[in-house]
Amino acid sequence: MSEKAREGFIIALIVAGFLWVLYLIMKIKGYGDLNLDTLSDEEIVAIKSSIRSTVIIGGFIIGGLMGAVVQRSKFCIAAACHSIVTTADLTQTRAYAMALFVAILGTQVLYKLGYVDISYSIYISSPFTWLSYIVGGFIFGVGIVYAGGCASRILVRAGEGNLGGLVSVMAFIFSSGATLWGILAKVRVDVFNKLTLNFQNQYIPDIVQAVPAWLILVIIEAALLVFMLRAPKDSEWWSWRWPLSGVAIGLTIVLAWWLNGLAYKTIPLVDSFSFTGPDDPTLLQTWRPKSLTFALADAQTFRYIILWTGETINFAIATVFGVIFGSFISAVISKTFNWVAPPLEQFKYNLVGGLLMGFGAVLAMGCNIGQGLSGFSTLSAGSILTMSFILIGAISGAKFLQWRLMRSI
Repeated sequence: MSEKAREGFIIALIVAGFLWVLYLIMKIKGYGDLNLDTLSDEEIVAIKSSIRSTVIIGGFIIGGLMGAVVQRSKFCIAAACHSIVTTADLTQTRAYAMALFVAILGTQVLYKLGYVDISYSIYISSPFTWLSYIVGGFIFGVGIVYAGGCASRILVRAGEGNLGGLVSVMAFIFSSGATLWGILAKVRVDVFNKLTLNFQNQYIPDIVQAVPAWLILVIIEAALLVFMLRAPKDSEWWSWRWPLSGVAIGLTIVLAWWLNGLAYKTIPLVDSFSFTGPDDPTLLQTWRPKSLTFALADAQTFRYIILWTGETINFAIATVFGVIFGSFISAVISKTFNWVAPPLEQFKYNLVGGLLMGFGAVLAMGCNIGQGLSGFSTLSAGSILTMSFILIGAISGAKFLQWRLMRSI
């Protein structure tokens, strides 16, 4: 099979994956339209089980789509941040802008149409822990430069055989787990999470009520569009590989919101005896509207692997498995899978970068995907603040590494 044919096959699989997720979304929507009064208890139990398995399958496919797209395009938000000072090539930055453009527009349309209530997501409903966002975002930004990739990119590198990426992933898991549940959790809760601003929620149109929500959306989307269109005529951006990659990444965020948003709305209709309403703590714990993120997901995945008999797979865990599987399949089909062991010096950077990423991501309540795309798409003030400091951290980390390199010459 020729290289062109292999690429065409991968693209066909990606398109099929997007269509499959749409089918799963319509399946959950169909359950919400049923006349449940005519169903037996056994049928209702079966529907609840089907919704849960549909969400998990959807998470695996959406993760697989992200893994395949990132593997073939080399999309990386770390590169989008530090390339501003390292190469002055803004192609990756514009690809991130495209992903953000699609994610924001799609998520806000779903919210206004009532398909997903983002007000119950962690990005909107959580306290505005400003110091956590600033410090966590900055540390994570430095970490992605050291690790040589963002949270999704290091998973993809591990999936395509890069042992340096695998070291970063394991360090990320170790550090994020320690910050979530272990030795660093007390510092996170007792120090950083104590400092909050008194916002009713983090939705920017609710904070800045003097400005209509539609105008805020138009201003943000217009700024992203202008930035993309200002690319030089000879830029690689105009090859369409990068714009399409950005669109695909943005769509994975939107579809994840849609899938989980419908499940959150449908479950109380199916099981009205178990949940008191959308504020029910049990409902929120399991079915809270969510999209892609890897800060919590990576740690949960490792815990699921080593404690399988006492753990239950969920959407987040399924997405991690999906990213690794999607990148592996894409690498095998394109014949780019290789076991690669970077130099020892790079292994040290991978280790330190992964540790910084794990701590920073949990502290900031999300990584470059969780806060930088999923959270940003909800127009959350905390997500925008976090992503701003991820950018500052990545630029600072890149400048520091450049300085060290110049000193060694």
